[in-house]
Amino acid sequence: MKQSIQDEPMLGASPGLLRLDRRELIRHASLRMADQARRELLLFDPKLDPDLYDQRPFLSAVRQLALARPVLSVRILIFDARQASLSGHRLIELARRLTSRIAIRCVDEDDQDRLDAFLIADECGYIRRQMADSLEAVADFNNPGEARRLRAAFNPIWERGASPLELRRLDL
Repeated sequence: MKQSIQDEPMLGASPGLLRLDRRELIRHASLRMADQARRELLLFDPKLDPDLYDQRPFLSAVRQLALARPVLSVRILIFDARQASLSGHRLIELARRLTSRIAIRCVDEDDQDRLDAFLIADECGYIRRQMADSLEAVADFNNPGEARRLRAAFNPIWERGASPLELRRLDL
């Protein structure tokens, strides 16, 4: 089944692959997924694309999820923490304020051959760009099998990753 993003898909209820061919559609789907997540949000994006993830509505959805859970609920994997930090990415700042609920790690050098980027919500929905720099993505708001497969790929990369010094908060 193919549907359009204008159908306002619901996490865990709207089956069917969405083909997203513009940045605005990927941004909107990412917001919808983050806004509807209730347990966990996993993000693998080499550059932590600011056009997608440094937007007020998305940041608000991530903050709401993080504050609603008493445990770590948002995990983010990136390649270069220094670049994201220097650019003033607001998701980095949010993670610095909510350290027990949002964590960011840098991908180990051995894992930096991955070319894709993805977002997983509640082990149920996902958005995946085959090429991280691409403006094309696929999303499915109700595909637990694929979401679990991506999560299974995410977890070992997370375990091998490191918490970068550039992202630690300095209180003086």
